[in-house]
Amino acid sequence: MKKYSKISALMLCMAFCTISPTLAADIVNLPTESIKGKFYSVTEGLVVLDQKGIKKSYIRVENQNDIYRDYIVYRKSPFSGSSESTPCKVVFLDTWVVKIKLPNANTVEIPRYRIKDLEINI
Repeated sequence: MKKYSKISALMLCMAFCTISPTLAADIVNLPTESIKGKFYSVTEGLVVLDQKGIKKSYIRVENQNDIYRDYIVYRKSPFSGSSESTPCKVVFLDTWVVKIKLPNANTVEIPRYRIKDLEINI
């Protein structure tokens, strides 16, 4: 009986890690409108958003006066309900990890499943 409970707990954990990245609210703020979707990838200047199965690409222009214009809300630990929010600059994003640069010049790597909301301003 213990063997089956361990297997079912492992399956539940794998399902949670697979589904949870799709639960985050991803928003691209353009000068004229805000677009909701799922971020497919983000690199230094290119933002790719998947909106209802259609991949849309946007090019982010660097603004030296306002470097940290993105906004992120994430859970402090994987199973806690408490969250933190901060302005940042998203440096890299893929299916599993988000790398952000904070205003104090630190670069932080956060697993994607801990991200609640992410807004990127273009």
